[in-house]
Amino acid sequence: MGTNNLLDMGTHVCQFYRGEDDLKGVTLPFLRDGLLNGECCLYIADTAAVDDLYAELQADGIDAEGARREGALEVLTRQAWRAFCHKGSVPMAREVLALLRPKLSEFAAVRIAGDVDWSVDPAIPDDVLCHWEATANLVLDGLVARVLCQYDIDRYPPAFIIAALRTHPVVLYNGEEVVNPFYEAPRILRDEPVFNHNSNDADTVARMLQQLPPSRQLETASR
Repeated sequence: MGTNNLLDMGTHVCQFYRGEDDLKGVTLPFLRDGLLNGECCLYIADTAAVDDLYAELQADGIDAEGARREGALEVLTRQAWRAFCHKGSVPMAREVLALLRPKLSEFAAVRIAGDVDWSVDPAIPDDVLCHWEATANLVLDGLVARVLCQYDIDRYPPAFIIAALRTHPVVLYNGEEVVNPFYEAPRILRDEPVFNHNSNDADTVARMLQQLPPSRQLETASR
């Protein structure tokens, strides 16, 4: 099983990672599979990370430069994505849909991948992040699109990790795909704003991660 089979259409997945190898081990196959399937891949990153990404995709047999010229591989800056979020969840949803629709008319499907580093410096309030991640599930419903949100467990505040656990139906963690028992995005949206806040306690995060039941082994390479 590769990442192509893992992430079904309309899936909003969270990857908890530790270190660059762990991050790339999922990102590269996710983007590679999309490009090989004739999909459009949108990647949220800074310039240095993009240069590395192009080089590694090229080394893996993907014509990254050609994909860029054809619009199949597009980089969104962290600043641009952050600007969407500052407008609030509903305006952001409209702008994301406006971004996706032209791509969906041209390509078989769309994939979005990116580290949530855009939300950290300076930090977006955890309730804002939580509400957007919950809203994203509605945005993706019925679309031929996949979204992979990536969280550094060791670097991001516990409140961000808990927000991610509460808003993604599927989690990738320790090389496993997990059907997330903590998913409650519909409840967050129904009971807003009082239900959007998250504990900032690291021990709570540790307990939640320990309770994630492994579902199936994640293959990070599909040859």
